[in-house]
Amino acid sequence: MGTLQDSALWVNDIIPGGSEISEVSCAFPPRRLAQVASDIVEGKIDGRIVGWYHSHPGHGLFLSQTDMETHMQFYQFSPYALSFVGDPQSGEFGIWIYENGAGVIQLPSNYIHII
Repeated sequence: MGTLQDSALWVNDIIPGGSEISEVSCAFPPRRLAQVASDIVEGKIDGRIVGWYHSHPGHGLFLSQTDMETHMQFYQFSPYALSFVGDPQSGEFGIWIYENGAGVIQLPSNYIHII
Protein backbone atom coordinates (compact mmCIF):
# COMPACT_ATOMS: atom_id res chain seq x y z
CA MET A 1 0.00 0.00 0.00
CA GLY A 2 1.30 3.46 -0.72
CA THR A 3 0.90 6.87 -2.27
CA LEU A 4 2.54 9.02 -4.92
CA GLN A 5 3.90 12.24 -3.39
CA ASP A 6 6.35 14.80 -4.71
CA SER A 7 7.24 12.61 -7.71
CA ALA A 8 8.14 9.71 -5.39
CA LEU A 9 6.33 6.47 -4.66
CA TRP A 10 6.00 5.92 -0.92
CA VAL A 11 5.33 2.37 0.23
CA ASN A 12 4.00 2.56 3.76
CA ASP A 13 2.25 -0.74 4.46
CA ILE A 14 1.95 -4.33 3.31
CA ILE A 15 -1.09 -6.56 3.25
CA PRO A 16 -0.49 -10.31 3.37
CA GLY A 17 -2.25 -12.16 0.61
CA GLY A 18 -3.24 -15.34 2.37
CA SER A 19 -1.57 -16.89 -0.63
CA GLU A 20 -1.92 -20.35 -2.05
CA ILE A 21 1.61 -21.75 -1.77
CA SER A 22 3.62 -24.63 -3.20
CA GLU A 23 7.39 -25.22 -3.15
CA VAL A 24 7.90 -23.20 -6.33
CA SER A 25 4.99 -20.78 -6.53
CA CYS A 26 2.49 -18.71 -4.64
CA ALA A 27 -0.74 -17.06 -5.68
CA PHE A 28 -2.66 -14.08 -4.35
CA PRO A 29 -6.20 -15.46 -4.45
CA PRO A 30 -8.58 -13.30 -6.53
CA ARG A 31 -11.09 -13.30 -3.67
CA ARG A 32 -8.49 -11.79 -1.32
CA LEU A 33 -7.56 -9.13 -3.88
CA ALA A 34 -11.26 -8.26 -4.30
CA GLN A 35 -11.56 -7.91 -0.51
CA VAL A 36 -8.56 -5.58 -0.35
CA ALA A 37 -10.00 -3.46 -3.18
CA SER A 38 -13.35 -3.30 -1.38
CA ASP A 39 -11.63 -2.28 1.89
CA ILE A 40 -9.86 0.56 0.06
CA VAL A 41 -13.12 1.82 -1.45
CA GLU A 42 -14.85 1.62 1.95
CA GLY A 43 -12.00 3.52 3.64
CA LYS A 44 -10.96 0.59 5.84
CA ILE A 45 -7.48 0.65 4.27
CA ASP A 46 -5.61 3.89 3.58
CA GLY A 47 -3.64 4.34 0.37
CA ARG A 48 -3.67 2.43 -2.88
CA ILE A 49 -2.25 -0.79 -4.23
CA VAL A 50 1.22 0.01 -5.55
CA GLY A 51 2.61 -3.46 -6.16
CA TRP A 52 3.32 -6.86 -4.70
CA TYR A 53 6.07 -8.72 -2.87
CA HIS A 54 7.39 -12.24 -2.56
CA SER A 55 10.59 -14.10 -1.77
CA HIS A 56 13.05 -16.40 -3.50
CA PRO A 57 14.78 -18.01 -0.48
CA GLY A 58 18.29 -19.03 -1.50
CA HIS A 59 17.67 -18.40 -5.20
CA GLY A 60 18.78 -14.78 -5.55
CA LEU A 61 17.04 -11.73 -6.91
CA PHE A 62 15.21 -12.02 -10.21
CA LEU A 63 11.75 -11.96 -11.73
CA SER A 64 10.63 -15.12 -13.46
CA GLN A 65 8.39 -14.93 -16.52
CA THR A 66 5.41 -15.61 -14.23
CA ASP A 67 6.59 -12.83 -11.90
CA MET A 68 6.75 -10.39 -14.84
CA GLU A 69 3.21 -11.35 -15.88
CA THR A 70 2.06 -10.82 -12.30
CA HIS A 71 3.79 -7.44 -12.24
CA MET A 72 1.87 -6.33 -15.31
CA GLN A 73 -1.40 -7.39 -13.65
CA PHE A 74 -0.62 -5.01 -10.78
CA TYR A 75 0.15 -2.29 -13.32
CA GLN A 76 -3.64 -1.92 -13.73
CA PHE A 77 -3.79 -0.43 -10.22
CA SER A 78 -1.04 2.12 -10.79
CA PRO A 79 1.39 3.03 -13.58
CA TYR A 80 3.98 3.17 -10.78
CA ALA A 81 3.41 -0.43 -9.68
CA LEU A 82 6.45 -2.22 -8.30
CA SER A 83 7.51 -5.77 -7.61
CA PHE A 84 9.59 -6.42 -4.48
CA VAL A 85 11.63 -9.63 -4.27
CA GLY A 86 13.53 -10.57 -1.14
CA ASP A 87 15.96 -13.36 -0.47
CA PRO A 88 15.82 -13.95 3.30
CA GLN A 89 18.85 -16.23 3.20
CA SER A 90 21.16 -13.57 1.73
CA GLY A 91 19.37 -10.57 3.25
CA GLU A 92 19.14 -8.94 -0.19
CA PHE A 93 16.16 -7.46 -1.98
CA GLY A 94 15.36 -5.94 -5.33
CA ILE A 95 12.59 -3.76 -6.74
CA TRP A 96 11.31 -3.89 -10.32
CA ILE A 97 9.20 -1.35 -12.20
CA TYR A 98 7.74 -1.03 -15.69
CA GLU A 99 9.48 1.52 -17.88
CA ASN A 100 7.97 2.55 -21.22
CA GLY A 101 10.06 1.26 -24.07
CA ALA A 102 12.15 -1.01 -21.85
CA GLY A 103 9.60 -3.27 -20.13
CA VAL A 104 10.00 -4.52 -16.58
CA ILE A 105 13.42 -3.48 -15.23
CA GLN A 106 15.19 -3.67 -11.89
CA LEU A 107 15.29 -0.30 -10.16
CA PRO A 108 18.88 0.83 -9.47
CA SER A 109 19.69 0.87 -5.75
CA ASN A 110 20.41 4.61 -5.73
CA TYR A 111 16.68 5.17 -6.45
CA ILE A 112 15.62 3.27 -3.31
CA HIS A 113 15.49 5.05 0.04
CA ILE A 114 14.53 3.23 3.23
CA ILE A 115 13.53 5.46 6.09
